[in-house]
Amino acid sequence: MELSTQISSALRLLGDCSATDYPTFQAVLREVKEDIALAPTKDSPSEVKHVDGEGGAGVVGYCHAALMTLFLESVRGGNNIPIVTSTLEDLMWSNDRIAEAIKELESQWPVIQSKLASTGTYPPHVVDVDWQLKYEVRSNMGEADGGGEPTYLVTLHTEGGKTETETANKTLTFSCSLAELTHMVTRLRQATRAVQKYANNT
Repeated sequence: MELSTQISSALRLLGDCSATDYPTFQAVLREVKEDIALAPTKDSPSEVKHVDGEGGAGVVGYCHAALMTLFLESVRGGNNIPIVTSTLEDLMWSNDRIAEAIKELESQWPVIQSKLASTGTYPPHVVDVDWQLKYEVRSNMGEADGGGEPTYLVTLHTEGGKTETETANKTLTFSCSLAELTHMVTRLRQATRAVQKYANNT
């Protein structure tokens, strides 16, 4: 299993019992699990302890990022458990720490697989709009239609609905009255103001 020099170094540090004590190892493993579940929690001082070497708590984050990378790359690359085990053995991990990490990886495998499958997926978004005014004085039955209220035909051109295999470009056409069109434009303006307000605050 190919890993960068930085990731390998951080993993070697995490697996080194003389540099990373067991409570810290467990805390890093727990944080990786919580991040995968998208339910991160802040560590209390008693949960994440000092790791010997430069950086202190920064080294803990370094090891956390490396272990997360190992998990993600294992699933993304379709590496089986023996390959991951062999990789950790090459990094001089103890058997106990390998067993714990592998157990966590196996339990999180379906979750990671599902999240990776949804990466890059987003709903369609509007890229252009066409409209046409349709004004009918008489109905199809040849009778006056009650004042001949104009009808608008609106076509939304969308792009997106992107999946791993395709990008769908579609159009959506609908008709509406002047009152309905006015209401829709008003709501869109409200949405625009909300987005602008958020952008200015950030």
